[in-house]
Amino acid sequence: MKNKALFPMFVDLSEKRAVVIGGGKIAARRVHTLLDFAGEIFVVAPEADETLVKLAEDGLITYERRPYEPGDLDGADLVLAATDNISLNDKIYAECKRRKITVNVASDKEKCDFHFPGIVKKDSVVIGVNAGGNDHWGAKEMRQKLQRYLDNEPLEGTTYMEKKVITIGSRESKLAVIQSEMVREFIEKNNPGCEVNILTMKTTGDIILDRTLDEVGGKGLFVKELDKALIDGRSDLSVHSMKDLPMEVPAELPIIACSKREDPRDVLILPKGETEYRGDKPIGSSSARRTLQIAKIFPGAEFKSVRGNVITRLLKLDEGEYGALVLAAAGVKRLGLEDRISRYFEPDEVIPAACQGILAVQGREGEDYSYLDGYRDESSALAAAAERAFVSYLDGGCSSPVAAYAEVDRDKIVLRGLYYDEATGKHCVGVKEGAAADAKALGEALAEELKNKMRGE
Repeated sequence: MKNKALFPMFVDLSEKRAVVIGGGKIAARRVHTLLDFAGEIFVVAPEADETLVKLAEDGLITYERRPYEPGDLDGADLVLAATDNISLNDKIYAECKRRKITVNVASDKEKCDFHFPGIVKKDSVVIGVNAGGNDHWGAKEMRQKLQRYLDNEPLEGTTYMEKKVITIGSRESKLAVIQSEMVREFIEKNNPGCEVNILTMKTTGDIILDRTLDEVGGKGLFVKELDKALIDGRSDLSVHSMKDLPMEVPAELPIIACSKREDPRDVLILPKGETEYRGDKPIGSSSARRTLQIAKIFPGAEFKSVRGNVITRLLKLDEGEYGALVLAAAGVKRLGLEDRISRYFEPDEVIPAACQGILAVQGREGEDYSYLDGYRDESSALAAAAERAFVSYLDGGCSSPVAAYAEVDRDKIVLRGLYYDEATGKHCVGVKEGAAADAKALGEALAEELKNKMRGE
């Protein structure tokens, strides 16, 4: 019957003795939860988290700094074995079973007479959340949602049931979810009456990985399913890496906000343990833009297409399929993998993809998105307008080596662009400065200049 869910039974611990063996982070979290319920808490461990030491100093728990001894279980009503020594946890478990003491082994869900729930508490209301040890993330997320629900005061003249619920559509990759969570965090922090959910989905571009994007339909494959969710009302907004958005977006699904720009540069990633690119294996890059520019930095290097999310690409790199990868710094940093970066390519040596590092929030035409007030970044929006206008004028997509990068300084904007002529196989680079208010026109003007330059006009 172990496939059945656990029954939530609430018990009185006010006159019970809880014994915790171990002093790490897990033990500390369990002790902090038990403080509101157990009559006595006794902790024994050679070393303990500073929060446990502080609780002992304040007289809220008893802590003895020493190794575990079987006598520590005397008088215990329930025991939590939370050491980092599996054999010791097993020994504590066996002793508890012999003495018929209720026990929970934090490192082994099969050795638990009870499962420690996530606790949501407000006044006299207590809610326990548990997934039987099978979905810690899901249980944590549910507990956090319930806590936010109870903590947020209802808006004047409303009830809790009238809180605004917003759904963000997101690709299901780890990076895409992190980026959507950044938007969710802003909305919930700045709009106490909002509850934000994330609806993840696998896009066609995530499914077809054996061919380059230009062979299967371009960047639109990454947004098609998200667009449909918006149109159908299953989501209220979508979060994209703006560089992955097609140059043309449907009028009924406008871009409603641009984030503050993360690091726009491209970076070189080497296999773990390597300090320089040796040239004996190909550089992983599916971008003609990157290949064209980086080939000048590494003459004679071979380039090989690489698809999949950042984590998948890094795995292929570390398994020896590639000698290096070229990725966007923004995605690497948002994933917390900045330590993998071996080299940054400055924009004057490798011009980034248009809008690289900017998040685009897409919504439905005519709807109220005032809850994003304060999120919109004007400098990013102006840079994006110039860069997208440049690429759009040249009809550049994911397969065409067209690049653009704008820097906004108050009311001025400097745009750097790269144009590649497929007919001749030649390319040129140009820079143009203008008023920030004329960002779109500036992008088109630079594109026209470079196009004429390649024609010899």
